Amino acid sequence: MVFAGCHIGGSVSPDAPDDGPGPGSDGSNSGLGMSVTWHADPALPGMVTSEIVVTEATFQIDHFEVVGDAGVDGRTTHSRYLLAWDSSHKPGKESFPQAPVGVYSKVNLVMSVGSLSENLYEIRGTWTDSGASPRPFRIRDRGMSLSVMIDCNETLPAAGSASMALKIDLRDALNGVNWKMLAEDDEIDLRDGPQLNMFRTRLRTAFEVDDDEDGD
Repeated sequence: MVFAGCHIGGSVSPDAPDDGPGPGSDGSNSGLGMSVTWHADPALPGMVTSEIVVTEATFQIDHFEVVGDAGVDGRTTHSRYLLAWDSSHKPGKESFPQAPVGVYSKVNLVMSVGSLSENLYEIRGTWTDSGASPRPFRIRDRGMSLSVMIDCNETLPAAGSASMALKIDLRDALNGVNWKMLAEDDEIDLRDGPQLNMFRTRLRTAFEVDDDEDGD
């Protein structure tokens, strides 16, 4: 290891997608087209619950697309990059300056194992149990892929711009882990078994529309 009108391990590399030009880089008018911003709530890195602190969260994105009602369009797609929150990285703005005019109602995010990381996602932090010393944990998923679909409603007007905001909220996904069952070694390592399967299901709902941000 991913989540306006669409109030939508290995080493970690910068989050900017490597196959999409930024506004103005191809001669288009700067600021036009579609853009997507990312936020974490609770903030990452940081305290997610009274017992859990997340120090880094990385998601290996195979395919990220803002889908218009007219259908799939490669001009609103970015591929093969890491979406990461840690002490030195936070996701930048995703820009689609060539996005076609129209209504956008879906965001499709697909994680897949590839050359950037051996994990679909990896989340690190600490868990504290009832006054005991914090225990480091790592959650890593080496499954084949994980897809997330988010509903939205954003219109891109002709010769105009539109912005969407997405956020990730890890509270429910992490609160659902039975940490005491895993706390046998110095580092809690969740990487297989039924708990990971349940975590994967909860993680799908951690990516959502951000009603409190306008994407600017």
